[in-house]
Amino acid sequence: EGITSTAIYYYDLTILTKVAKLIGKDADAVKYNALAEKVRTAFNNTFLNKQTKQYGTGSQTANAMAVYMGLVEPADKKAVIDNIVKDIRDHHNGLTAGDIGYRYLLRVLDDAGRSDVIFDMNSRTDVPGYGYQLARGATSLTESWQGNRISSNNHFMLGHLMEWFYSGLGGIKSDTGSVAFSKIVIKPEVVGDVTYATASYLSPYGIIANKWNKSGKIFTMKTTIPVNSTATIY
Repeated sequence: EGITSTAIYYYDLTILTKVAKLIGKDADAVKYNALAEKVRTAFNNTFLNKQTKQYGTGSQTANAMAVYMGLVEPADKKAVIDNIVKDIRDHHNGLTAGDIGYRYLLRVLDDAGRSDVIFDMNSRTDVPGYGYQLARGATSLTESWQGNRISSNNHFMLGHLMEWFYSGLGGIKSDTGSVAFSKIVIKPEVVGDVTYATASYLSPYGIIANKWNKSGKIFTMKTTIPVNSTATIY
């Protein structure tokens, strides 16, 4: 798949650029950054429909990976995300992304403040997804969204939603530019009919925990921040 492999290639080049800068390999940083820009230009020239603001076939995976990897021009980012949301809604809040693309779909929606879409997409029992697996009698993650019996029925592959449980529902995130959660963001997304959430993470600084409860119009939240770290709480 040209889109997924090229997107990951570009992302790897951006990481190499950052690593080279950190270890003082300035010439390598310049080289990898230049190559990344060439790949980015080629990616957009080859896969972007400039009229519709869609990548490739306009699939959830293609558009989400382009956004997450930083391949989308800033001016087009909102339009591409809107297309992602529209595609999910057009599939009756169903997902079409799989092992490769689903994680990026979740990250893009979470970063865009659309945890409402993530909730709608993952609280169904009538479209392929986690609820559908449960409805088919699954007691562990299955290899296929449909929970069919010919695939593995104890599979970690589609466990990406766990990340959103912490970052979106629980609201625990590392701040931009933070190293090892020295700077923390606490920003839970209160979505759907969820009335409470509890999450904790053992960071290098100690336990980060957040617990919230919604009862009628009353919202309460208890947050634990480790010593020698700081947090911005929303």
